[in-house]
Amino acid sequence: MKNHPLNRFIGLPRVFALAMAGALAVGCASKPVAQTPVGDIAPGAFVQTWSAPAGYKTVRQFVAEADTLFVFGSGNDVAGFDTKGGLKFRAVVGAKGDIIARPAVQADRIIFPTSSSLEIYNHAGIRLKSIVLNQPLRSVGVATEQTFYAGSDSDTGGRLASVALDRTYNFYRWTLLTGIIDTRPVLYDNILYAATEDGKVYALNSDRTPLWTPGPERPNGFFRTDGKIQAAIAVDETGVYVPSTDGKLYCLDGVTGRVRWEYFAGTPVVDSPVLTADTVYVQIRGLGMVALDKKNPSRYRAPRWSNPDVKQVLADDAKYTYVLTASGAVAALNKSNGTEAFRTQRKDFVKAITHIADKSGQLYVLTRSNEIVAFRPVLTTGVVGRLVMRDIPHDASRFITQ
Repeated sequence: MKNHPLNRFIGLPRVFALAMAGALAVGCASKPVAQTPVGDIAPGAFVQTWSAPAGYKTVRQFVAEADTLFVFGSGNDVAGFDTKGGLKFRAVVGAKGDIIARPAVQADRIIFPTSSSLEIYNHAGIRLKSIVLNQPLRSVGVATEQTFYAGSDSDTGGRLASVALDRTYNFYRWTLLTGIIDTRPVLYDNILYAATEDGKVYALNSDRTPLWTPGPERPNGFFRTDGKIQAAIAVDETGVYVPSTDGKLYCLDGVTGRVRWEYFAGTPVVDSPVLTADTVYVQIRGLGMVALDKKNPSRYRAPRWSNPDVKQVLADDAKYTYVLTASGAVAALNKSNGTEAFRTQRKDFVKAITHIADKSGQLYVLTRSNEIVAFRPVLTTGVVGRLVMRDIPHDASRFITQ
């Protein structure tokens, strides 16, 4: 199981309790200083809202779905934390040796894909049922109502599978022979979009009938790039965004499949694009993070800016783009040109969550000592908090393991 494709999609840390409001100071200091008293925080800083230890010595991945932060420890250990702070559950998911992947979250349940089953839990971490599959899953999945969609393997090749969550047997509603799918499909506006490793992009109705009609760019009813697709596509009302090893990021019309615009990176695009209201962010090897305007009328897009110091985009607002830097700090970049406006003095952040849907404005990071820290930018006067002026040293006694 060591080399199973689902190994690409695993991970998370542990949150412990709400912490006192604090802030992460900006700028550089010649040496670490002690924690400061609670007081007014000037604009151009980050105020801490809560923090908690992840609870595992090893954190494989740190992700968010809906209002839950998921922390995957070693083996089958999974913890869920409320985005507002506080532990929701800890659970051992599946059987020993199962590969546990990023879950799909619904209002009444959490669906954990494993290499051979779907493990279904409620939001308190109590197991509801297990659906054993006769075809191994290959990708992270997405769910709607009573159906779960994911890439799967079969004797005849890679398939897109539709799994019924409300049945006790005969779990497959349908499968479609597509070629290998090892990136997450996307459900948007009741349309299922999926990409294959060999460069095909499908748009399907719920009964697997194709949405896109054949045309010059889609001779078989699907779009095909000139390279491989090694990262997940992204979809919103402006289009279907497809990264390809042919050196392009494509924006397709979600209804017709026609190419709306392209960005020529000049090198394989192997990271998933991040979509916000007016910007597409994508990591490009050799350039760093590239920001592209969604509403530019040009067929061939040029970057608004690129920044080689950016490791990951976390969120943005009207003025700033919030990023994890290569040095382990979180910075606010001017959204218009990518120059730095302010950053945290702490540089011990090793993982972060891209959570554009979070309307609270909070950012979520994991420290080198496996502590989750939530904070938000201070953009106006009148904010009271505590400045945290130094990295927290590693302390093995702070870990709690199961």
